[in-house]
Amino acid sequence: MKTVEAETLINARNATVWEIITDGGNYTVWDSGITRIDGELRNGGAVRVRTRTGGNRTFRLRIRQIPGEMMIWTGGLPLGLFKGVRTFTLTPHRGMTHLRVTEKFTGPLLGLLHKSIPDIERAFAEYVLAVKKRAELLSRHETRLHASPGRPWLESGDDKAG
Repeated sequence: MKTVEAETLINARNATVWEIITDGGNYTVWDSGITRIDGELRNGGAVRVRTRTGGNRTFRLRIRQIPGEMMIWTGGLPLGLFKGVRTFTLTPHRGMTHLRVTEKFTGPLLGLLHKSIPDIERAFAEYVLAVKKRAELLSRHETRLHASPGRPWLESGDDKAG
């Protein structure tokens, strides 16, 4: 078995981090290392993913979730000859979120295919830092909107400045 992992503590709520990691349509916006996702990151769903480190390969993955806590992407070769299981775990920690991403590679062909697996340790570290950056940015923006005294904008029918 080969295991790769990265983790970080994020100054944002679990819900904010969960929204980011399950919004496949925006992965390319915040430089996640994923260049394309086709399909929805929902429990029981399936997606096709392309990454910077994977070259032209498309990975077909099955998705399982415990909403707000854990997401698992599973892919590989038939008959379990080679299998990759990526687990995203969110844990509340003193008003923040601990994000841990782990991938375990197994199967009888692991020894042969091990050399073709790109060095994803750096990609994992970059991914968790990108999630952290996006979540903290969104969290600061959300905090400012809720903390602003008065109305930041006038709605139709409100008093007009004049």
